[in-house]
Amino acid sequence: MAVGMIYILLFLFIFPLFFSPFVLGLFGLSKINGTLFFISRLLYWIGLALLYLYCVKAEKQKMLIWEDRRYPFSIYIASIIIIFAVLFVGLEFIRFLYSFTPFSKTSEKLIEIANLFRQNKFLLVFSALTAGVTEEIIFRGYLQPRFQIIFNSPFAGILVSSVLFGLLHYGYGTAINMIAPFFIGLVFAFYYWKYRNIKALMICHFLWDLLALYSFVKRHHA
Repeated sequence: MAVGMIYILLFLFIFPLFFSPFVLGLFGLSKINGTLFFISRLLYWIGLALLYLYCVKAEKQKMLIWEDRRYPFSIYIASIIIIFAVLFVGLEFIRFLYSFTPFSKTSEKLIEIANLFRQNKFLLVFSALTAGVTEEIIFRGYLQPRFQIIFNSPFAGILVSSVLFGLLHYGYGTAINMIAPFFIGLVFAFYYWKYRNIKALMICHFLWDLLALYSFVKRHHA
């Protein structure tokens, strides 16, 4: 179990440090283009597939060790609405507090990505879908239950997986781009611990990212 957790953490946090500079240098580019960004998202799916194979072949257990509970369709809808409301209120409060800090408010990296999305709407949808599925399976489905087992504490599982989820976004270059995902991670992790349904979180994560990215693209022009 520990080997799989180390693998996925190395994949998420170490590999990107070398991937982008290497690829940009290889192609003589100063910044990432649409094709390379698509490949970077595709690598998340490949990493997820490798993690699945590790769980089946090495851990000899399912990747998601918490069985998904089944709920009526109305519960899924209610869950998404409530999660959206909690995220909206919580993130607005965080942004309000953050506005009083001297830290950077705008991510140049996100603006660069927004320009790619403006030219390619498929890339925007694919990015949101990738985040919604792969990140939920990795952080909530895979890491959270295992951290809970290691530390023998549901709180530790929620907190550690959320901290790592926030740190995953360090590449955007601003503190708010790590603080906001940390809060989102807390909300998602608590829901997963309480209701044990990864499908609702994948749908919610996808829709949230899709709307947030689309809104960001609309607000920031090249």
